[in-house]
Amino acid sequence: MNWRKWLGLETRSAEVTPSDEELELLLKGRIFGTKVTRSEAISIPAVASGVYMIASIVAGLPIKLYKVVDNRVEEVIGDNRTRLLNIETNSILSTFETKVAMINDLLLEGNCYCYIGKEGNKAIDLQYLPKSSVAIIDNGRRINREVYYVVDGTIYDDFNIMSAVRNSHNGVRGRGLIDDNSVLLSTMYNALCYENGAMSKGGKKGFLKSERKLSKEMMDELKKGWKQLYSNNNTDVIVLNNGVDFQSADSTATENQLNENKQTNTELLYKILGFTEDTFTNEEAFRVFVKTAIVPIVACLTQAINRSLLLEAEKGTYYFRFDLNDLLKADMLSRYQAYKTAIEANWIKIDEIRKLEDMEPLGIDFLGLNLANVLYYPDDKKIYTPNTGQFGDLKKGGEGNEGRGAERPSGD
Repeated sequence: MNWRKWLGLETRSAEVTPSDEELELLLKGRIFGTKVTRSEAISIPAVASGVYMIASIVAGLPIKLYKVVDNRVEEVIGDNRTRLLNIETNSILSTFETKVAMINDLLLEGNCYCYIGKEGNKAIDLQYLPKSSVAIIDNGRRINREVYYVVDGTIYDDFNIMSAVRNSHNGVRGRGLIDDNSVLLSTMYNALCYENGAMSKGGKKGFLKSERKLSKEMMDELKKGWKQLYSNNNTDVIVLNNGVDFQSADSTATENQLNENKQTNTELLYKILGFTEDTFTNEEAFRVFVKTAIVPIVACLTQAINRSLLLEAEKGTYYFRFDLNDLLKADMLSRYQAYKTAIEANWIKIDEIRKLEDMEPLGIDFLGLNLANVLYYPDDKKIYTPNTGQFGDLKKGGEGNEGRGAERPSGD
């Protein structure tokens, strides 16, 4: 048995005359090119568990609002929008359920939507919209593109609709796992159906083998019969002709091969989602998982939230951000060690570090020089020697010292 052909992983030109071995076909529920539906994809255990794991991790992250004031970053406390995003959506689904549902749509189908209820410019509620419930009106222009959303017969623009798109070339229609991995998911789904169908009927497992190349019409008929045999209906017989034989798959070797293929495909799917076998047991593996699987989704949702929930006058001054610190504790230690090295090397100021961490400045705007016993103020080229209490002006060769306790000069 040629298992690569059995899985549909090899193709051949119609003009080539196939050998007997090349004519082996496995007629699963999907034959070359059929894309699984969302419900079919979710019925695959690896898909359901992997997607939900990612969605629940992202949905559990706090979302904070920050404001930049005079080059200082301040967290905005008590804003109604952070309450909608973290505590209460004021709709049927909770904030966690809303975010999980949106991320599921984003991962599986490439788009997710949320209705923003407003009173004037104030957001008052967030309501999850299934992708299947949203129709898009798109003028299709490359420049000055306009997009509207139809929900329950009502047309909305992006004032009321939050939209996030995955793997999109036009910003309107994205591609999800179902689009990008149709062959793998279809193979996994039909292997699952084959296994479940055979078990539910208690019949023999097996394959159909053709002695010659089949026409599309003949293939369609066989597919139809195969689906009926291995689905939960009352049809238990397929009539075979034209040199098509049933080949039993009850042997231990065949069963082992089926199990091996199932395990290989599951591992491949998890790898596509960003998981490895030691993701949750190895610190470095988990850090890579966060960087490759979580951060891209967070970045996508962050842009959607900033675009939809910030007023035009706030953009550039305010911004929302997911708090990843709990996920990146190990990475935080590495980051802080890098900051410590930078401070000791005297090429970064403490308040610059605090700004990178979305923390308020402390007014510590100097660099340490020479074993930290000389402080350098790069803004006005002044130096201060703590053990003498004197300031010096580098523009004057260190001259112009002031006595201990003198205030730091403000510059020229």
